[in-house]
Amino acid sequence: MQVDIIAAHELDRGLEDAWRGFQAADGDLRSPFFSPEFCRIVGTVCDDLRIAVLTEAGAVSGFLPYHVQRGGRLAPLAGEISDYHGIVGNSETAPDLRALLKALKAQAYDFNHVPASQARFRPHGYLDTSSPLVDLGEGFEAWRAERRAGSSAIANVERKGRKLGREVGPLRFVANETDPAVWAALDGWKRASLAAIGVRFILDRPWAGAVVAEVRATDTPGFGGMTSALWAGDTLAAVSFSMRAGTTAHSWFPTYNPDLERYSPGLTLLMELLRHADASGTTEYDLGRGDERYKGEFANAARALVEGSVERPFTPQGVARRLRKSALGLARRLGPGGAEELARRAGNRLLSAGRLR
Repeated sequence: MQVDIIAAHELDRGLEDAWRGFQAADGDLRSPFFSPEFCRIVGTVCDDLRIAVLTEAGAVSGFLPYHVQRGGRLAPLAGEISDYHGIVGNSETAPDLRALLKALKAQAYDFNHVPASQARFRPHGYLDTSSPLVDLGEGFEAWRAERRAGSSAIANVERKGRKLGREVGPLRFVANETDPAVWAALDGWKRASLAAIGVRFILDRPWAGAVVAEVRATDTPGFGGMTSALWAGDTLAAVSFSMRAGTTAHSWFPTYNPDLERYSPGLTLLMELLRHADASGTTEYDLGRGDERYKGEFANAARALVEGSVERPFTPQGVARRLRKSALGLARRLGPGGAEELARRAGNRLLSAGRLR
């Protein structure tokens, strides 16, 4: 295996064609987070982004975008705001990951949203999760009928939406709202909801805010950001920022007007987003990793993910991560009760796992 390291702006037409070819051949690489456009945007903001170009027998076999951090630590593309990352390539010919770390002169690579189909990562994982999604391959109405047959959740969302329209004002959906006041509302509502549980808004990090701003400003046929809004009369009821690429869209920052919480306006907006996605040729709408109740009610499929770290064992970063995995194993053996999750979160904080400086 040959490994060449380039910056994002050095991704030329030939390399981009190879990148898109890998995406077209593997449904688990269809996310906007795996698109070369997203990689380039992150590269314009973060000067620590590099791309490992993997070559076998003279042909490109894959790409691994990563951020170079202090102490030999590597973070995945877009760090804490990334909902998918890993190798863009042929998973069957992926290299040994410790050998790749050595070639990159690094000690550890942390990951938390790698598709489980990337088998090389699985032995290095310590947590299996998934990203719930809506498969619109059979169309919106087929999805709606299937969901309504399985539970009353969708019927309840539609009932509340009708009530919102009657009591507050006629509903109006805007697929990509460009009014800065709408983004300001999203920012304010999201910030307040996170502050209520003691969490800072990730977009306060300058690099993260700049990346999202660049995605928002991008609107091409193959890639872009979407600030979608639901209005009830003259009242803004909910806003959702998503990213799209090809026939896939991914929910990124959804929120709603807290004064209208009893109407569940965020879920009414999601219904309209799915209707619009289907009409626009989108066949997959990813809801993002998480166990929120609505995701289980809306999703009719899921993509398996793995979280963990690849480390070179006899290095400072490697030793720390092996100790973290041992602690997680001990917490797991103690049985249910939250010890494992506490250990996972504490380990990630102490090691700055996946974080960008």
